[in-house]
Amino acid sequence: MTDPLRIHLSLVSHTNIGKTTLARTLLMRDVGEIADRAHVTETTDDYVLARAVDGSELVLWDTPGFGNSVQLAKRLEGRANPVGWFLSEVWDRLTNKAFWLDQRAVRHIRDTSSVVLYLVNAEEVPERSPYVPAEMKILSWIGKPVIVLLNQMGPPREAHLEEAEIAGWKRSLAPYSFVVDVLPMDAFARCWVQESKLFDSIGRAIPNELQAAFSELRTVWLRGRRAIYASSVEAIARHIRLLVTAAETLPAVSLKERALTVAKRLGLKTPERDARDALADAQTALASEAADSFCALTNKLIDINGLKGKGVSKEILRRMKTDWHLATYSVDAASAAAIGTGLGAASGAAAAGLTVDAATGGLSLGLGTLLGGLIGAIGGLGAAAAYNLRSDKKGTELAWSDKAVSSFILEAVLLYLAVAHFGRGRGEWAESESPAFWKEAALEALKERSDDLKKIRLLDQDAMEGRLVLTIDSLIRTIFVRLYGLSV
Repeated sequence: MTDPLRIHLSLVSHTNIGKTTLARTLLMRDVGEIADRAHVTETTDDYVLARAVDGSELVLWDTPGFGNSVQLAKRLEGRANPVGWFLSEVWDRLTNKAFWLDQRAVRHIRDTSSVVLYLVNAEEVPERSPYVPAEMKILSWIGKPVIVLLNQMGPPREAHLEEAEIAGWKRSLAPYSFVVDVLPMDAFARCWVQESKLFDSIGRAIPNELQAAFSELRTVWLRGRRAIYASSVEAIARHIRLLVTAAETLPAVSLKERALTVAKRLGLKTPERDARDALADAQTALASEAADSFCALTNKLIDINGLKGKGVSKEILRRMKTDWHLATYSVDAASAAAIGTGLGAASGAAAAGLTVDAATGGLSLGLGTLLGGLIGAIGGLGAAAAYNLRSDKKGTELAWSDKAVSSFILEAVLLYLAVAHFGRGRGEWAESESPAFWKEAALEALKERSDDLKKIRLLDQDAMEGRLVLTIDSLIRTIFVRLYGLSV
């Protein structure tokens, strides 16, 4: 029985550039040791990226980083004598361990690798770096196809800015014929769909005799990533279905309650609660449920995508109150008046007071210390734009408006993008800023589906969740195409 086929990818770089960090990101688990010092990785370790049913494996090797690349390049010049190599390696092991590790890594890469993944600091272009040209000489001596991966590119940027940086690197590396591609692959802020582009490049670099096996392994890898994506979409759909169907019923307002409301406006003592208090309670209940659901969604997405995080709820609530002003809608007089009318306030001070409060945003959501400014989380909506009121004989039903639901979808999609772009090198997951161009792409995609979202309310809950899965999947796929030109 022959051994299962193994296709070897060697991850190499100058020391302390982020190889192990990227390995963790690609493998979606914590491996090796990470520290801000040279030669953290001293051994050459292999990890399985994908395994097919026939036992064949795609293996990622995390190798010791190159230290004194210039000296090593000089040592390799004209190297043809294995005995000479062996004697120098023994001597270096006794006198210069770091240099000995360099030589071991080079030998392993040369003898084992199918493709070399060479990680560089994107800011250190060859023209300004003494070690990149030396390491290109080393890679030339190794004689394997090389894919250059640009690390430490900073926060996600618009496509044309990123493409300009990649083009600069491609021009610098054009003299090296063994370099088959240059790709952005930040260990800290990359998205999994970009990894599919890496697999495409590996497929072009793999020798012909390994193409069939690699194609199968790539399918296995992609199937796993798509399963994680599908679970994320389903979690978002359940969150949005909860918000679409959420409603609080307000009792019909009696003449006595209307009189109490007027009295309260006039400053008279009113021992009983009035209609305004009932509305505030209903708003509090809806908003609290939305906040709880969003925190649960955050934790669920973190878990699905193989990350860790603590203190997430506190951070999310802070952002909901202060940072996530995603959109702004004006509140017209008719919408504002609906609050007062829906409560049965006929006329006079009660109706006028409620209408003015709603139109000016003064109508309290009643969240106190729990959330405070949930209004920021639903896109800066005024209170009247955030809610729908529907009256019947039993009372008045308060629910989220279509505009509010659209903002909740936008919020959830931006959350998913933040999780999907979170490289494991950044430690435990914590919410970071969503780039403006993410929001712009999401808003455009949402606008194209506004009619679909309105129709979803007419479905029963089971059909609604299925339709939401399709809509959110289509929405995120559209965003990925706009951001990266890549389909899921």
